Amino acid sequence: MTGHRAGTALCETSFTEPGETVRTALEADGGVIIHDFLAVDVLDALRGDLRAAAEGRHLGTVASSEALQRFWGTKTMRFTRLPERSAAFRDVLTHPGLLAVADALLLPHCTSYWMNTAQAMILAPGQPAQQLHRDADNWWRVNRPDGPELTVSCMLAIDDFTEANGATRVVPGSHRWAEFDRVPGASDPVAQAVMPAGSALIYTGRVLHGGGENRSAARRWGLHVSFVLGWLTPEEAVPLSVPWALVQDEPDHVQQLLGWRSTTVSAGGGRLWTIEYEDVPVGLGLTPARADSLHAQ
Repeated sequence: MTGHRAGTALCETSFTEPGETVRTALEADGGVIIHDFLAVDVLDALRGDLRAAAEGRHLGTVASSEALQRFWGTKTMRFTRLPERSAAFRDVLTHPGLLAVADALLLPHCTSYWMNTAQAMILAPGQPAQQLHRDADNWWRVNRPDGPELTVSCMLAIDDFTEANGATRVVPGSHRWAEFDRVPGASDPVAQAVMPAGSALIYTGRVLHGGGENRSAARRWGLHVSFVLGWLTPEEAVPLSVPWALVQDEPDHVQQLLGWRSTTVSAGGGRLWTIEYEDVPVGLGLTPARADSLHAQ
């Protein structure tokens, strides 16, 4: 499977292959399909948790902006708070292969990163194709061709992603365009991340992508998780929805990913996201300060 691709399709590989295969594909195309991302039992548990959380939820958003309603998807269901809603989500958040990719793309620009958002993305039949966009444009002032990598994302197929049900579209190589305001033309290839359940599309925040059109008779179930540099504000206010009781026994690095630890900015010791200028749980009196803490100064 190493480096397999056909035509304008994205490279398909797995984390059993050498790590440089994934990095080379991301450098070339901006996105790569990873097969067997999750074990079958974890996928089954995650699928059950998401279906339970989706019960009774509406499609679309109540946002007043028509542009945001279209971008969100009037026939798309989204919800977050996944660390609280699914114990199986931890296997996604802490996936060694995914974190290795995030380390490679983000740590050259910051000494820590945190979860940007984790959300279910469920496309109902009749959902039109989403506008092609770059995730890093959330921080448009610093998202530029000569700037740092800001965010890295993973779209996990909870059920099979097909051309008919709206598999994510990617414009390979668009992360390397000299101008990010360039609009894709007819000559620019667009690939679809067609992949079986349990697979994942990993892509950079600089590549153009968007959900496909769901022309099938069934919902397309997907899960998105992304990470962002520690000196940028995430999309999701995670610690406001994920209680300390849920993460207090987790390792420091998991707590930090979920916003319950300060983020380090540089090797010189700068920190952001503090309370009383202490690490978050220390400032709140939830844990004592430790001299050997990763965040101790």
